[in-house]
Amino acid sequence: MKRYIYIAAVLLAVSCEKEVDFPADETGRIYVEAILGENAGNRINLIVSQPAFGSEDTSAEDIALNLKADGETVAIVRDLDYVPDVEGGISYLVQEGFQPGQTLELEAQSSDLPSVRAVTTVPAPIPEVKLTHREVLTYKDNEPGQTMNSLVTLLEFHLLIDEKPDKDEYFGIQICRRTVYDTVGTVPGLVWKSYKDRSGIEEYDDLYADAGRGEGNAISSEKKEMFVLYDGGEMMVIPAEAEGEGAAVNAYVYPTKNRLVNASYGGKDNYEIYEVYEYNVRLYRLSPEMFRCLKGRYIINNSRVPIHLGFSPVTYTYTNVKGGLGIFGAVSEYESGWFRIRGYEEKWNI
Repeated sequence: MKRYIYIAAVLLAVSCEKEVDFPADETGRIYVEAILGENAGNRINLIVSQPAFGSEDTSAEDIALNLKADGETVAIVRDLDYVPDVEGGISYLVQEGFQPGQTLELEAQSSDLPSVRAVTTVPAPIPEVKLTHREVLTYKDNEPGQTMNSLVTLLEFHLLIDEKPDKDEYFGIQICRRTVYDTVGTVPGLVWKSYKDRSGIEEYDDLYADAGRGEGNAISSEKKEMFVLYDGGEMMVIPAEAEGEGAAVNAYVYPTKNRLVNASYGGKDNYEIYEVYEYNVRLYRLSPEMFRCLKGRYIINNSRVPIHLGFSPVTYTYTNVKGGLGIFGAVSEYESGWFRIRGYEEKWNI
């Protein structure tokens, strides 16, 4: 801490002040947030940004939106049930999915705001993927003085893609899970029905970003992952690494098998009910525009001085939304389908 205070003192002593004139928007701009893929139902979110000085009265409701794929108009429908993260936002649902190689073009217009246009191409399909899994041990964090008590058990999903990795190409990954219930002994009908009715609910698992590359090792703090919301869940954005003749991507989650019930009924032998997960792994290839936008956001969000003195290096931002702001990207997709990992579950009983 003393070191940071010393650095701050030096910076304050040698710093100077200079007035810089910079152009500022006098009107708001249309902000677009859209990632489109092979399935229908993806969202295009719109909001009107406020100018640097003053305010903007134009509403996102006044924006006319048009989406085309290879020059053909694509149907979009306003989602009236959408609850925006930012006041004034609206959302449209895209009524069809897109195939690799298709060119997507978005235009948005308002009489009182600059018109915007954005173009992206659905990236090449993901070739054959070999999916494996294993149990790994890693530290909870990167702090010094860790002990064996700091170790956690994780489930690693390893995806080997049948192609050479490109240094400028990034992938996204999501792990979906759904709960099923195992039983030991004879479970009373009414008890079992209450659990059976809850079985099969799908959700996105929380990815463990700092998982170890090897036994007991944590990823270096210099390597941080990016996350973006897609299809209702967080997608982790990571590069593929060379492995043999292919490209490899790893993701980590906490394995779970919970014993929920251990009881008896009518004087008979005990019965047990366990909560177990089934998994569905989704891998995405990102369009270059999408990755550049995310990279710019990541650099801005992670380039602050640790003690938050207000200093930060000059950072760039990128948007492919001409005339406006935001991100208009596309992904191609691989999906494993639902599967259950057998043989490891007894180790994970907690």
